[in-house]
This record gives sequence, C-alpha cells and structure tokens, in this order.
Amino acid sequence: MAEQSTRVTDDEVLKVIEDHLVVRGVSAERIVRGATWKADLGIDSLDILTLTQELEDTFHVKIGEEDAIDIRTVGDAVDYIVRVSGARTESEAHGV
Repeated sequence: MAEQSTRVTDDEVLKVIEDHLVVRGVSAERIVRGATWKADLGIDSLDILTLTQELEDTFHVKIGEEDAIDIRTVGDAVDYIVRVSGARTESEAHGV
C-alpha cells in the first residue's frame, strides 16, 4: 500500500500568505521570500496576528509566541510552516 504524502509545500504556504495579504492591499509582486512584514509589506501587528491565525488554521499547526517573534519575513513563515507540518506528519506516520 503506497503512503500518501501530506507534507505541506512552500508554494501552498506562500499561496495562503499571498491571498491573505493581497486582500489587505499588498501587491502580489511584493510578496517574496525576503520581504519583511512591516518594512517591505507595510502590514501592522494586527495583520501579522490574523495571518498567523490563518496559517495555524489552514495547516493545523501551532505557532508559539516565541517562534512568532522570530518569523520576520515571508520566507521565515514559509520555512516554519513547512518544517512544523513535516514534523507533525512524521510523528503521525509513526503513531506518536
């Protein structure tokens, strides 16, 4: 029986971030891995909080407060979600 991969991809996370920010008036062309939330994209702490909640809900992960502080760019968010969802997928596959 072949095991289905449920690993989240960079593109999936980036799409959620883009969809969230474009609705708030951020140009899609500006949403790149190296873009910082405030300086490059001009979003405030409330927008960051709602984006964090959307990422948690969409990908069924929990972003701790300390981890959230370290997520300063689009790429940081993508890498974090892919990493923690991959760890969750691995633990589920091993019955942990």
